[in-house]
Amino acid sequence: MSTNNLNQLFENQTNWDFEEPNLGHEKRFLDKLKKQQPKKKKFNWLSMSIAASLLLGFGILIFNYNNNQTEEVAFSPQVQETHDYFSSVINNELATLKKQETPQSKALINDAMNEMESLEKDYQNLKEEIAKNGENKQIVFAMITNMQTRISFIKSVLEQVEDINKINNIEDEKHI
Repeated sequence: MSTNNLNQLFENQTNWDFEEPNLGHEKRFLDKLKKQQPKKKKFNWLSMSIAASLLLGFGILIFNYNNNQTEEVAFSPQVQETHDYFSSVINNELATLKKQETPQSKALINDAMNEMESLEKDYQNLKEEIAKNGENKQIVFAMITNMQTRISFIKSVLEQVEDINKINNIEDEKHI
């Protein structure tokens, strides 16, 4: 809107309110505002201590519940032996993989570790399933397959890392 239009708008206005408010209007207005504002509550130590006690109690309950959830699942001796064997192989392969890390292979190894975490979560879900429903052949087979998949995956990544490291160590290509 241009200044001319604004001037015309105000020139055409005929009913302006020029009355002043009654004496003491501002004081009455401020008094009404004060009445509407909520009063500050006094600090009550008793209610705070009760609330703190409840929070502490709930915290202890949740902590105990979470600790009970993470306890190891009791496998049959054969399944436990298989679990222990595969776990040791996986841990050894992971240690070997970490030793092979170089700046050139770091991204590949980080991606592999993310994938391993995903496979570990799947494995934990299978363990929870055994805890709920007991051992059955399908779940035990799925657990073994998961562990075999992890071992194969780590070996595949190790081969790729070794290839990357070999390429970076070839002296003939540096002197062409």
